[in-house]
Amino acid sequence: MQASPIADLTTETRSTTGDIPPPLVGASTTIVGNCLYVFGGRLVASRQMTNHLYILNLTTLVWERHIAPPDSDPAPLPRYFHSANIYKNSIVIFGGMSNARRNSASAQGLCTLDDLCIFDLDTLCWRYPAVAPSIYTPQARYAHMAVSSHDKLIVIGGQDMLNQYINEINVFDLKQMCWVQGGPVDQQYGAYRSVAFCPLASSQGQSPLWPAGETQPSDLPVCIYSNYNFADVTRDLQSCRPLQDSGIQFRNHSDAMKGSQLPPGLRFPSGHLLGHHMIMTGTLLTPTHRAFHLWALNLANLVWVRIDTGNVLAQGSWNRGILDHDQQKFYVIGNRQRDLLEDYNHRQINFDHVAVVDLESFGIYTHPEQTCAPIAQELGLSMLNEPGMADMEIVSNDQKAIPINSTILAQRWPFFDRLIDHQSIHNKRLHFTESYTVTLAFLQFLYTDHLLTAQQHQPSVLSRLLLLAHMFDIPRLMHLTTHALHQVLTITTSHMVYETAALTGRTALQIRALRVMINTRKLLQQQQQQQQQQQRQVSTSPSHPPMMNAHPPATMVYSPSFQNAVMVDDTNGYPDAGRRPSLHHPHAIHGHYDDPSSPFPSPPPAQSHQPSMGPLSPNIDRTLSHSFRF
Repeated sequence: MQASPIADLTTETRSTTGDIPPPLVGASTTIVGNCLYVFGGRLVASRQMTNHLYILNLTTLVWERHIAPPDSDPAPLPRYFHSANIYKNSIVIFGGMSNARRNSASAQGLCTLDDLCIFDLDTLCWRYPAVAPSIYTPQARYAHMAVSSHDKLIVIGGQDMLNQYINEINVFDLKQMCWVQGGPVDQQYGAYRSVAFCPLASSQGQSPLWPAGETQPSDLPVCIYSNYNFADVTRDLQSCRPLQDSGIQFRNHSDAMKGSQLPPGLRFPSGHLLGHHMIMTGTLLTPTHRAFHLWALNLANLVWVRIDTGNVLAQGSWNRGILDHDQQKFYVIGNRQRDLLEDYNHRQINFDHVAVVDLESFGIYTHPEQTCAPIAQELGLSMLNEPGMADMEIVSNDQKAIPINSTILAQRWPFFDRLIDHQSIHNKRLHFTESYTVTLAFLQFLYTDHLLTAQQHQPSVLSRLLLLAHMFDIPRLMHLTTHALHQVLTITTSHMVYETAALTGRTALQIRALRVMINTRKLLQQQQQQQQQQQRQVSTSPSHPPMMNAHPPATMVYSPSFQNAVMVDDTNGYPDAGRRPSLHHPHAIHGHYDDPSSPFPSPPPAQSHQPSMGPLSPNIDRTLSHSFRF
């Protein structure tokens, strides 16, 4: 099936230049900051092991081979199918397969490794920590999985020199530089069909993986996803906690995974965390289909969603995906002229081209962080609601005055601070060209650094707040409002969200809103065609008179009471996607939603924190309709 043309807007392909690495087998790829680091691997042409390090500048897409200074420690042993993990400002390399040392009894001239080496990104030099012997020292291995979290490196599975699976998990303390824990696992895990990730390291909110109250900050929860039997795929999701006193505790979540589509069997998958999504990529090979796939698992509710990148990755040989967490982009490396099946048969990774996927276009991104405690947010709203603390007032365009404290606004709003410096405010009154409702919502943000009231989360108000954030260059407000507009994106709001995103340069949000509008149109066309077909069938039936008021197929749900509709575009499993604040939400506590299924706090009831300065403007909808004509 041909991909939708809109998907092509989310992905671009670019060529790399410079010291492009040769085609490699089993090299590691890691993104830190603005650079992609490629280490080790086996040369496809000569089958020679390497310990070369290549660095790609993600801005210029120029490769450079790293040459260590003469007085520094040498590079590690050549290896492939090792692991590479980020810890602070370094890359931790463990294990892999290498050339056998001299006098080795290996008939193949190969051996597996159990060493640990670190590449320091500050000095661009290798260092080798002194690791004391331990009963938890792992068996030498390759093609294993490893994740870093809470100052620990967790090594799982892999294979030995006889290609037998190693059924154990080991924990390395990156502060103490020693192996501190180990234990058995009852399944076979390896790089060919499994990925490992730590969900609490980057996901927000509670998850079915670890219900509320069961996980402590000191825990090391690790999740392992595997797909077996590529012809008839079996999907397995396990979570485990290495506990100091009771060994390794496992829990099976395979039956909890769901979605309108489930991922096929992917070979050599990789897993990456962004927000509360695990992004999984890998090669799909069937008798009728070959392609590089991207999928996302929402850790808040274990819903799978396919990331449709259009036609970009449907052609050529794309071999490895790497997440740029800072820029929230996903890079896929490969060669757009080569054949995927041929390269897969050689386990070959190419580095000639890069495809860049904008994940926010699919609703996958890092959610805004809490910058202060809820009680501090409550205090900010109380200060805004206390006229005795005000020394001036802001007047909205519908002539409603709101008392404010100029010191607070000067600290939170640089534009206002410049007005104070230039003495541009007369008579202690500032006229603001927005309605009372929008002005109040803007001030609530300035006093709390958050969007937490129901007034602020009205879609029309959010659109105006995003425009104000763009106009006054307030990055925090832009991040908050963009996230909130992603959450309220539905059939009914998509036109407004699209126009606002276009005016403020929020391309990813604009593309996602456009997808909703296109899917809505398709849905309505299908509904109309089905209705016409029903009418034709009824009118041509001799035994049935014409049916009056026939109900169309139930393809769209609309709730007039909340002015909301279920979104036809994928919601990526957001538990609160498309939801308006309810005045009687069962989890409303102290003016805040504490929804256990939500990865981010939802707005409180509309009656909370209402300042005693007059009711909301009844003309808000009419006022905004003049600004947004569709």
